[in-house]
Amino acid sequence: MGNPQAGWYPDPSGDVTKLRYWDGLQWTDNFTDAAVQTAPGYAQPTYPQPGYGQPGYAQTYGAENSSDATLRLVAFILNVVSTVSVGWAIIPLAWMIPICVRSWNIYKGTRPNTTAFGVVDLIFGNLIAGILLLVSKKEA
Repeated sequence: MGNPQAGWYPDPSGDVTKLRYWDGLQWTDNFTDAAVQTAPGYAQPTYPQPGYGQPGYAQTYGAENSSDATLRLVAFILNVVSTVSVGWAIIPLAWMIPICVRSWNIYKGTRPNTTAFGVVDLIFGNLIAGILLLVSKKEA
C-alpha cells in the first residue's frame, strides 16, 4: 500500500478539532484548526489515512499462506486439549491458560509468532504444538 499524498488530515490521535500535516512519509509537528461545520447537511470531508505502521494503527501479524494458518490453528487446538487434560492439577493452569491465549492471538494475527514462544510452548505447553509453531513462519 502506497503512502497517501502530502497534506492536511484529521489528527491521528483522535482530536477532531485539529488537522495535522502528513508530508507523504510521516506526520509532522504542524497542526491547524479543523473546519467548523457551518451549514445544515454539510458533511465533513473524509481524508485517506496513512497506512500500516503509522501512529494510531494496530500492527497485525499473521500467516501469509494457508499452511502456516493451519499449523497455528492446530497448535492452538492442541494447547486447549492439553490445558483441559491437566485441568485437574490446578497449578499447571497458571501457565497453560496464558499459553492458549497467546497461541490463539498468534493464529488470529494479533501477536507475532516468535521462536521464543515456540520453545516455551514446546517445554511448558504441548510438545507437538510447540514444534508446529517452530516450523511455522516467524514474524520477529
